[in-house]
Amino acid sequence: MNSHLLNGHYRILKILNDSENGKNYLAEDVNLPGSQFIVKQLRPPSSNPENLTILRRLVATQAANLEKLGQKHDRIQKLIAYFEENEEFYIVQEFIPGNPLTNEIIQGQPLGEDQVISLLSEILEILVIVHSNGVIHRDIKPANIICRESDKKLVLVNFGVFNGAINNTVNDLEYMPIEQVNGNLKYNSDIYALGIVAIAALLGLSENEISNLRSQKNRLTDEIIWYNKNLKINRKLAIIINKMVRFDYRKGYQYATEVLDDLKKITNVDHNQQKHHHKQLLLVLTGVAGCIILGVGAWQLRLLKPLTDAQQTLYQEGVNKYDAGNYEGAVEDFNQAIELAPKNALAYNKRGDAYYRLGDYEQAQADSSQAISLNPQDANAYFDRGFAFSELGKYKEAIADYTQAIKLNSQDAYAYYGRGLARTQLKDNKGAIADFNKAIALKPQYTEAYLQRGILRRRLRKRLEAIQDFDRVIKINPSDAKAYYQRGLTQSINKQKYAALKDYTDAININPKYIEAYLNRGDIYSDLGDNLEATEDYNTILQIDPKFTAAYIHRGIHRFSFGDYKGAIEDYTEALKLDSNNLAAYNNRGNAYLELGNKKAANQDYSRAIAINGNNALAYYNRGVIRTKQKNKQGAIADFRKSAKLFQQQGEKDSYQDAQREIAILQNKSAPAKATRLKSGKREKN
Repeated sequence: MNSHLLNGHYRILKILNDSENGKNYLAEDVNLPGSQFIVKQLRPPSSNPENLTILRRLVATQAANLEKLGQKHDRIQKLIAYFEENEEFYIVQEFIPGNPLTNEIIQGQPLGEDQVISLLSEILEILVIVHSNGVIHRDIKPANIICRESDKKLVLVNFGVFNGAINNTVNDLEYMPIEQVNGNLKYNSDIYALGIVAIAALLGLSENEISNLRSQKNRLTDEIIWYNKNLKINRKLAIIINKMVRFDYRKGYQYATEVLDDLKKITNVDHNQQKHHHKQLLLVLTGVAGCIILGVGAWQLRLLKPLTDAQQTLYQEGVNKYDAGNYEGAVEDFNQAIELAPKNALAYNKRGDAYYRLGDYEQAQADSSQAISLNPQDANAYFDRGFAFSELGKYKEAIADYTQAIKLNSQDAYAYYGRGLARTQLKDNKGAIADFNKAIALKPQYTEAYLQRGILRRRLRKRLEAIQDFDRVIKINPSDAKAYYQRGLTQSINKQKYAALKDYTDAININPKYIEAYLNRGDIYSDLGDNLEATEDYNTILQIDPKFTAAYIHRGIHRFSFGDYKGAIEDYTEALKLDSNNLAAYNNRGNAYLELGNKKAANQDYSRAIAINGNNALAYYNRGVIRTKQKNKQGAIADFRKSAKLFQQQGEKDSYQDAQREIAILQNKSAPAKATRLKSGKREKN
């Protein structure tokens, strides 16, 4: 074995695995005889000094987070140390004697329902701590769950935060939701992966066989189809797991605590309660947002004839397929159920939900309308139709439906929230605020309602109140990156640049691929004159997404600000390769060309911007500057007049006055005809 000591005191005992991204070793500390540790080598994809500087900062940040985390729960693998050697990074982690879950999940030998519930509960309890500290595991799979030898407790190991920071690799796609594969990491990405582990355990799939699940997905919705009536498990558990592995993360569980709460309901329900629930199954409706559960009243039961066994069986098969994510199959079953019982409001309602999931909002709206015609007292059908109308951009119709749902059920927080969103779209700010207020009053932990109310309050320039809303979200869920980001935007508008920097940094620590947070943090660094830090943030965005046009625009503006006009031109040109009609890129590149004395190229860029959009005030103004320098007095006056008119229409008072001043100078024969100031395209605020 290699006699070289890593970091001067870690001796390699065994190579555990070797890949193109690095190696994992079992090692001992020569200063602590008998000690054993896991040493993970991380190979950067490039030895470029600028990239290494960024990576050092990322590694230090992630290591500090994991070090604190390991101290908060005895079933989270502890990070002992990290170091750099020969431009490669190493992390030293606790070695935990025991068996990985891969040894427990054996092909063809399913685990029992109770064992899987226990597995889920143990790991979810750990994830509550992990997520509340702003960390996402990123790589949950059986190999990273260890049954500890000393007490048989499950321990979570091998956090994937360093893989994302160093080499941006995506491994084990079978466990990863699509948003994580696409770089849009969420807390419920861990929940999805754990749901796949549970499915593997219930079906007896080895780690190599889990890939078969990919061939069992609905070809339209990508929902995993795994549960069938022959599988002898509690159907409530199947529903929980299906919600864990939803293809659309917005429709699944958002927090580990939510899954735990539902699992506890299973374990607390006795046999008699389960039988009673089964009898009442057809008397329950679930809305398309997964938010409302309403009983069908006795009014409807008196109107409708009892369903025959055949009708009830078809309906129930449709419900089962819907719950399993097989929306196409569910539609087919509901079609047959409706053919046999044309007045089955339940079938129309659920078929509408399935169409909604398939993205057919017109048909979803039509089915909800039919359900309403059969049962005008069904609040859930109005809510569902409101959802469909919102997706179709018919906000007035959506508001009418949400209002009717509220009349039928005045305690429905979600209907108030939906109506608030629709009213926001129609600029009914007062009504939207009132709806968000009511939603919060009914559901005090409703973080999305606080978030949307805060965003609206900021637009209304009630910034202190907006910050209070974002504070509330963070208090309820300290791991909500969106709340830190939105608070950072508000702090920035309030000129509280250092407070905004901290919020953007917190958002990034929670979600290291939060592009908008990097963009806005980079802008603040640029405004403060912190050139290196700003450049690092823009560069990081382009490492995450090389096709993110705004990053080139922002970095170009930053380079322009300290006189790197050639670098700015390079960035604007890259932006135009990605978006040939980008007005800001043409305007700003024209400015940079003019600073380098290339009037012809500048004039071409401004004229191109005007050709794309005849209402581009900046381009007219800047072309007026060019024409002034070319002593084309009449052409310059015409451009400044056009820009002044447009600036006035757009409410840009300062720019309007600038244009008027230039006109006055040009019309004053005794004054020098000299335009003094170019205007840059504004940085896009996301």
